[in-house]
Amino acid sequence: MKAIVKPKPVEGLEWPKGFQIIDKPEPKVERSDDVIIEVFAGAICGTDVGIYNCKPSLRVEMAKAITDPVTVGHEFSGRIVAAGKKARVSLARLVFQKAKSDPALQKVLRRKTAGALASERTFAPWLEKNFFSTAEMHVTCGTCYQCRLGEKHVCRNTIIKGVHDDGAWAKFVKVPAENVRLFYRREIPPEIISFMDALGNATHTVMSAPVKGRNVAVLGCGVQGLMAIAVAKYAGAKRIYVTDASYAEFTHEKLVNHRFALAKEYGADHCFDVSIPQEREALRETVLRETDRTGVDAAFEMSGSYRAYEDAERILRMGGTFSLLGIPSGTTQIDFAKNIIFSGITVHGIIGRKVFQTWDQMEELLKAGLAKHLMKTGFVTHQIPMDRYEDAFTAIRNGDAYKVLLKP
Repeated sequence: MKAIVKPKPVEGLEWPKGFQIIDKPEPKVERSDDVIIEVFAGAICGTDVGIYNCKPSLRVEMAKAITDPVTVGHEFSGRIVAAGKKARVSLARLVFQKAKSDPALQKVLRRKTAGALASERTFAPWLEKNFFSTAEMHVTCGTCYQCRLGEKHVCRNTIIKGVHDDGAWAKFVKVPAENVRLFYRREIPPEIISFMDALGNATHTVMSAPVKGRNVAVLGCGVQGLMAIAVAKYAGAKRIYVTDASYAEFTHEKLVNHRFALAKEYGADHCFDVSIPQEREALRETVLRETDRTGVDAAFEMSGSYRAYEDAERILRMGGTFSLLGIPSGTTQIDFAKNIIFSGITVHGIIGRKVFQTWDQMEELLKAGLAKHLMKTGFVTHQIPMDRYEDAFTAIRNGDAYKVLLKP
């Protein structure tokens, strides 16, 4: 099968920019809990862009890879085509769990048990026909202290598919059954399922603080920031203040007409280009005026810019929450006494998705209308054949894309 790959970096040698398409063997069921999924679409995220551009932090991560070259891509949707014996039982249980909230599926399963369903010869073809699937691509050990506490998102032995092991930018991907999520027929469009991994990051960030009826700021209006705005609105945020910064290749006009316009579609009340001193000051003045000089209850940092940390300091209320998803480069100085301790600020570092709490939260939001809203507003801007992946990265580089799907 064709697969988009990146070689494992070797110390002392140049790590080549970009990706390659090569022929790789199709994955096979080797363990009892293996599931093979035929990929409908893989989505591009910021991590993939960083791997493409040989970002130093990702070089460090990919040096730990257990395959070489690594099939990249960790956002995808598809249909299950094969599963091991143990995996079949796990998948049958998932189907019955899904049926609890789906009367149509309850009818189909009437008078059956999970064990009986798993043993049916037609189970795999029935799954393939009736369900789309994706997977949590952080594969955790289940035995470390964090996993035993129910904190799998910070498992210290995490293997990330598409970074440390083969991912989803190919015709087929292999995942453990316990990581699979199932969606009956078209309860959520497969285009949306393709980037639920990324949407989960935004959902985890927003849900790290009380949002309903509160004032929040989203710092950074890229793909993750836009999703955070939409999630915050559907979660009941009162006011949403948004920032981003224009630059030479991405002008103020383009920022306003594209990202800020979509941000307002998703629920932003005010948007500010903080590369312009007057707008940066207007951010603070607007927040203080509209919150009785109090500040926002939570600030969600989605940009990976230390300058955004300074903006958060100026608009976050005492006792507020500062949640950080964006990954900055280098280091910065922070006055902990003034900005955190005496202000009573709670700081959250956000990594991945809480398994499976975050998945349940975003599934609920998507079914409540978020999925339709994302599709209607054209959040998926490009669907491109996998062998034309360079076109996809060009669109992202030029600021002409939000979510881009690669089709095998």
